[in-house]
Amino acid sequence: MAQYNYTAVNKAGEKVNGIIDAPTESEVRLILRSQQLRPVKLSKTGALNFDLGMLTGGGIGQADILMFTRQLSILITSGVPLIQSLEIIAGQIKNKNMKSIILAMREKVSGGAFLWESMKAYQKVFPEIYVSMVRAGEMAGALDIIFKRLIKYLDDAFKLTKMIKSAMIYPIAVISISFIVIGVMLIFVIPKFEQLLKSSGRSLPAPTQMVINVSHGLQAYIVYILIGLSAAYFLFKSWKSTKEGRENFDYYILKMPIFGDLLLKTAIARFARTMQTMLSSGINVLDALSITQEAVGNKTVANAVIRIKSDIEQGKTLSDAMGKISLFPTMAVQMVTVGESTGNLDAMLDRVAEYFEEEIQNFVANLSKIIEPFILVFLGGVVGGLMIAMYLPIFSLAD
Repeated sequence: MAQYNYTAVNKAGEKVNGIIDAPTESEVRLILRSQQLRPVKLSKTGALNFDLGMLTGGGIGQADILMFTRQLSILITSGVPLIQSLEIIAGQIKNKNMKSIILAMREKVSGGAFLWESMKAYQKVFPEIYVSMVRAGEMAGALDIIFKRLIKYLDDAFKLTKMIKSAMIYPIAVISISFIVIGVMLIFVIPKFEQLLKSSGRSLPAPTQMVINVSHGLQAYIVYILIGLSAAYFLFKSWKSTKEGRENFDYYILKMPIFGDLLLKTAIARFARTMQTMLSSGINVLDALSITQEAVGNKTVANAVIRIKSDIEQGKTLSDAMGKISLFPTMAVQMVTVGESTGNLDAMLDRVAEYFEEEIQNFVANLSKIIEPFILVFLGGVVGGLMIAMYLPIFSLAD
């Protein structure tokens, strides 16, 4: 799939610029004509731009995919033909990149391709679970049911992501502000005290002299410190992008106090929700596990899912395979055991997902109460220590 920059003219005679993903230039012209645009200039983007566009999904977020799924579900349930449904959605959607993808999909479907085949060309936009479920729906002739399940899955995943982000934003914001306050004190406030203290002509206490030395060092080397921090950040990103780095990072992040437990619960909730959605859509356990390992969002948990799949291939049940792995809580394993024995595995997985999602919600609600004491002790200790160190000479002068 190539990416083309285009310049076209609309009915009003105005020039329109944009980007379209399409296999050939002729398909780009067909897409533009379907949008009532007359192509004036077409050019293939460079390989770097193409890779970056595919990496980010062309600026298409979870909200765009959820909206597209809702609209398509309503139209299909209402009996509107698939090609016409895609055309209607393309006419209403505001995201230009998403609009181009939908129109390209419409062209493929009208040419005889299945909907899931047209989606598979955009794997950064439509994840494997999405494509697999649409494929199962088309094979069974139950696209309307599948899209309703997809809406629930995407909606739950969207809410879970928002909960995790809100849990992370608060401590990061407070800690960042704390470091900014400390930096401002060391660079701008401490030098003012230094001038006052040196005018007395007396020797300074050791804590005061140490704070002044830190202030001088920060002022003299602030540029090098910032460069060093930037270099460390990029080195960390490079290390994390490697297979070994990602596995080590995901392993140790689960060992973090407070947040490690939150991230583990998030991964288990994603595991249960994805498995439930796949199994209820008629996809077998092994295929569901293959897709789920990519959806959990943590390499350590994904490796555990791979081990579960290997055990099931050898004849073990899902609950037995999960029970061998310490990452999965006993409660989750017991619920899966009940689901297998009663023949309602998908329903029990749904309850497991709901339980852990509720746990995450309660954690986020109580997060400020949990970390506020630690932040207050840290910030109060550092700022208070700085102020005491600077006031020690003043107290001695008063004596």
